[in-house]
Amino acid sequence: MVPYLGCGCGTGPSARSLPAAAAACLVLGPFVAGARLAAAIAVDRVFRSCGSCTHGDDSMLVQLQAILPLAGLGAFVASFAPVLFGMHPPPLAAFTGGALAAFVMSPCGIGTIGLAAALRHALPCASVAFLCVAGIFDLRTWIRMPHARRQHDVCAYAVAALACSLVAARHGGALVHPRIAILLWPCAVACGILVYRYRSEQNWRLRIVPAVMLAGAVLAAPPPEYHATETTLTDAFAGEHLDFTGVVSHAGGATTLVRYAITCCRADAAPIVIRLAAAPPSARGWMRARGVLVQAANGLRLQAGSLQAVSPPNDPFVYR
Repeated sequence: MVPYLGCGCGTGPSARSLPAAAAACLVLGPFVAGARLAAAIAVDRVFRSCGSCTHGDDSMLVQLQAILPLAGLGAFVASFAPVLFGMHPPPLAAFTGGALAAFVMSPCGIGTIGLAAALRHALPCASVAFLCVAGIFDLRTWIRMPHARRQHDVCAYAVAALACSLVAARHGGALVHPRIAILLWPCAVACGILVYRYRSEQNWRLRIVPAVMLAGAVLAAPPPEYHATETTLTDAFAGEHLDFTGVVSHAGGATTLVRYAITCCRADAAPIVIRLAAAPPSARGWMRARGVLVQAANGLRLQAGSLQAVSPPNDPFVYR
């Protein structure tokens, strides 16, 4: 039941996640949600029938070990998201790029919906391609790992329990959406039960991923760099009053305020960008702008009535 009740963080088609399907229904509509869920289940059934590319019987530790390289690769690709948001490629190029990014990044089920929603207005063709590939035909679906004799390790489960507890106690710690972080408590309890259940099992290779999880929970990652150059606000309109806090970015003759939004976890963080109609060249760091959105030739801009420097917030992210 884990592939269906979780967020889609394991191996196999991540779009089988029912919570992700619910998110897709709310954000993208029931047709998209149903189509993605049906396609993912069909792909999984095909692979099971041919006896390949399936890890349904593997332990949680084995599945986490299998997707560790993909998580690192996905984080690397996601770091270039602001550059992609500042581009206006032809529809075919956007579609191809979105499909390739989805295949390589292989995000979790809920993360896919967050990223696709962020792309929908800026690059609609890329968003469509992303939804057609991510969680259905991406690298997670095709990944193959040799079957391990020992699929459990008592130390690995203990470290995973500690990592989940730390993030949950910090209400997400800017790593996971605060509303989702509470679900890490049951995960920690489940890992604790597995510690007792497999107290005699040892496999040092399975300790790598829980160790990475614990390091992330203790150290956390620095906030992402801000390089976006144009607005990606959803449903904004000219004449709307806006109060926005973000990091000032000067690029290509444009001045913007940028802040990242998290849908599920930090891996799916996407930029929210406000392009300012006017700003002093000396503006740097975190600033708060208050004003009205105005229509310009290349999109909406914020005509700021006030622009003042502020201290960096304790949490640099906003949450959808």
